[in-house]
Amino acid sequence: MRNPSTLSRRAWLKSVGAGSLLLLGGHGLGGCNSYYPSEAGVAFAPWNYPPEGESRPEWLAAAAAILAASPHNTQPWLFAIRASRIDLYVAQERNLGTMDGLRRELHIGLGCAMENLVLAAAQHGRSATVRLLPDPSDETHVAAIDLTPAAPTESALYAAMARRHTNRSQYLESDPPPGLEQAVRTVCTEPGVHLTWLASVPSKQRFAEATLAATQAIVDDDQMNADSDAWYRHTAAEIEQFRDGPTLDATGLPTAQRNLAKLLARPDARTAGEYWIESTRARQLSGFAFVVLSTPHSAGREAQLSVGRAYQRTHLWATANGLAMQPLNQLAERADREEILGLPSVARAAIAELLGDHSGDRAQMLFRIGVPWEDGLRSPRRPLDWAVRS
Repeated sequence: MRNPSTLSRRAWLKSVGAGSLLLLGGHGLGGCNSYYPSEAGVAFAPWNYPPEGESRPEWLAAAAAILAASPHNTQPWLFAIRASRIDLYVAQERNLGTMDGLRRELHIGLGCAMENLVLAAAQHGRSATVRLLPDPSDETHVAAIDLTPAAPTESALYAAMARRHTNRSQYLESDPPPGLEQAVRTVCTEPGVHLTWLASVPSKQRFAEATLAATQAIVDDDQMNADSDAWYRHTAAEIEQFRDGPTLDATGLPTAQRNLAKLLARPDARTAGEYWIESTRARQLSGFAFVVLSTPHSAGREAQLSVGRAYQRTHLWATANGLAMQPLNQLAERADREEILGLPSVARAAIAELLGDHSGDRAQMLFRIGVPWEDGLRSPRRPLDWAVRS
């Protein structure tokens, strides 16, 4: 029997798409949920950076790290903080299950946090020396970061940290401005990380078609779809309780439709998956270019951490320059799933076609870059003390 508190798939999709039905007072909507404002409450307090009253460089660096990008906003990090050193660990339970079966994206997210940490340390008078995977007997210990006193180094990237967020709205469709590709290549660099720039009409079309097919395959895979949906936070109470995961405010929906959706009951996983397909098709394949960061197929965790650092640095640079970015990792997620289950390499073949000279690589991170039609909204953050290892 269908849960009466859950709208049917067709009704939910129709309601969210019907901006003309928006009645902000909730009249006629059955009172499914209460409207809540965007970016409000304790779940967004960490974005008030630097934290008031904090002067310890190590803690300021860690407080910046938790503002980094992570897969599905899982925030999979733990920190051991002491004078002159921060150790970064995997919070193993904060993973996407079959959506990230090889834990590739988890380690990329840790690399993102590491980049923020290093930049913030420099701003606050500490030079960072990073040792990756310092303990062969503990795979959860991903980095030891020694901090030594140094002259403060101001950075536009540091200044962008509290403004950086994923923007899933429609982007302007046009050719990229002259010099954009070279600027991205200059900032998005790490040893062993290859960057493929897709800005021609044919290459963008191939990327769009392959990404839509991969999104459909994920939604049709009940376990992947369920593991993805498990992190979604629909109500103000869920956001305040968990302070993680994707939210309605971060979907890229136009304001009127987003506000309506807050009044509706949470959709079931299949309905949410179908909305993901439609929003990908309608809005999330626009922009100046698609970018693929790849590494040799045999590369391991160190390469994934490096990809994360390159991605975070690029997103901070984009933010500082009035541009937006959004991960579009469906092809890589599906390729990992095919590898784990021994399925035909449909996604892997599509990736190889996109990568050209690097066709033998493993795609680690895929994203779009452009100028958004609407400002995006930030996602919730768990407070630093929830991520400090005792």
